[in-house]
Amino acid sequence: MTLAAWMRTIARRGLLWPLVVVVAVLALSPLLSTATELKWTLWLSFGILALSLTLVWGVAGIFSFGQNAFFGIGGYAFAVAAFNFFPATGETLSALILGACVAALFTALLGYVTFYGRVGDVYLAIVTLSVTLILYTVMSSTAGPEYRIGAAHLGGFNGMPSVPGIAFGNGELSYRELFTFAVCLAGMIYALVQFLITGRYGEILAGLRENEVRMELLGYDVRFHKLGVFVIGGAIAGIGGALFTAWGTFINPAIFSLPQAALVVIWVMVGGRGSLLGAFFGVIAVQWISDQADKIVAQQTPLILGIMLVVMVLAFPGGIVPALTARLQQLHLRLAPGKDTTASTSPSPSATATDNAQTRSSNALASRGSLAALGVGKSFGGSVVLEDVTLEFGQHHMHAIVGPNGAGKSTLFGLLSGRHKVSRGRVKLNGIDVTGTPIHERARRGLGIKLQVPSIFHGLTVRQNISLALTAPRKHRQRPPSEATVLETVGLLEKRDSLAANLSHGEQQWLEIGMLIAQNPPVMLFDEPAAGMTQQERKRTLELIRRLSTDHTVVVVEHDMAFVRALDAPVVMLYQGGVFRQGSFDDLSSDSEVRRIYLGRGADATHS
Repeated sequence: MTLAAWMRTIARRGLLWPLVVVVAVLALSPLLSTATELKWTLWLSFGILALSLTLVWGVAGIFSFGQNAFFGIGGYAFAVAAFNFFPATGETLSALILGACVAALFTALLGYVTFYGRVGDVYLAIVTLSVTLILYTVMSSTAGPEYRIGAAHLGGFNGMPSVPGIAFGNGELSYRELFTFAVCLAGMIYALVQFLITGRYGEILAGLRENEVRMELLGYDVRFHKLGVFVIGGAIAGIGGALFTAWGTFINPAIFSLPQAALVVIWVMVGGRGSLLGAFFGVIAVQWISDQADKIVAQQTPLILGIMLVVMVLAFPGGIVPALTARLQQLHLRLAPGKDTTASTSPSPSATATDNAQTRSSNALASRGSLAALGVGKSFGGSVVLEDVTLEFGQHHMHAIVGPNGAGKSTLFGLLSGRHKVSRGRVKLNGIDVTGTPIHERARRGLGIKLQVPSIFHGLTVRQNISLALTAPRKHRQRPPSEATVLETVGLLEKRDSLAANLSHGEQQWLEIGMLIAQNPPVMLFDEPAAGMTQQERKRTLELIRRLSTDHTVVVVEHDMAFVRALDAPVVMLYQGGVFRQGSFDDLSSDSEVRRIYLGRGADATHS
């Protein structure tokens, strides 16, 4: 890669301007007073803390009240290490690194218990807040002389005074040198996070934020990725805590208090929880207003902050920085030369486009797979939803499942895909028992599903939706088709840069089918793929599914009997949690019991 290309890549990923800002701030630092440098160093430590929550919450969608706890753990770890290392080595950089490592380790233990224990998002916030308050209580109770780690006395509520500051082996840094170090450290961490979220990892985190269920169905181990970003966020918070302790040469349990924990959330909300720059801007805005308010109305800072938060949420619900960015973009569009901004109409998947796409991707597609439910049963509490269902898919290229509402069709798909645990019986995929296998492992082994309600990433573009499916982990042998092939197949090529949320209902259905095509599993499950579509859209969807069945085992659940008839596939009818009838569509439609169950005795079952 040439230097010019390398610079373009750096600029495209937003890594150039942080360097420019760091250089500009350092150039202006001689003009700053010592008091200003000390205040800005403190704010930078808070900014690093806010950045950790922005990564965990704003980017990955994991709301945590524990970032302040990890900040405090990093600060205490730095203090303990500095007291023990500095007299012998004359440096505390290793103490700062240790602070990040201890915070990361604590975060990893907490994250493993919560994420692998399937703790919900709301409960995660409660757990992390509880951990913060527990640490406050525990650290406040360490006042006795027996509470020490080497040369470091924990000090209880009085804390640990006279902590050595940042030192590289030739004495502690001066105030100006500490400010320079803090600016460089914050810039480096910012650039690192920016690098992560603008690459492949950032795409995965965006998928976690938008739709965890779809991520699992594509083959991503959601718990692993959530734990990973949680640990990274904890390490960053620990670095901020170490810098805070070095700045004040002091730390006490007040760092774990509830007001301090809430303040971190306020910083991020004010700046904009999806903006890395907003993390630092929120700290500056909130702390500056707090300082000014305290001069005017002493001891009423919490009241001022509460009022400010309410005003900010009402005026800028997305945060200040995203709001300003949006205004600047609108201004740029007004000043820019006129462009044709009319949205193009995306064509429906056509038979010609589908044929061409299938031809080009034929080398990527492998033989059909097999899927079997063997004596499967499912109970929710005391209610039996499915009982002794035995079905095998794979002998034919296409299979259809019908049944009245409540027959257990979607539950059966949930058991096959792993979204529900089997109460009784076994599930086999391509001859392998996957009864106890989690969702993402089944997806990697070659099972894909389109859900009844379109399960897509609404906050991402069409292209990003397809990209997540194309690059999903897989253990089956099929190579994924190209992005252009997938988009052309589902008729969304011209809307590849549109937000998925802006697509029509039918287009969202096609986008989900497109992700299934990109995933390219041997077995494809379609839960009411034509639901909510127009007659013309249903026709195109039918053509698409029939062509996919050429190279995949396709199982379709559908209420529309005309659609089922057109599939020309063996039909299974479920009723009251069991297999009621099996055969061709004509066999079932001529069965008086089937007609009675669906539409009343003597009714014509061929109508939807």
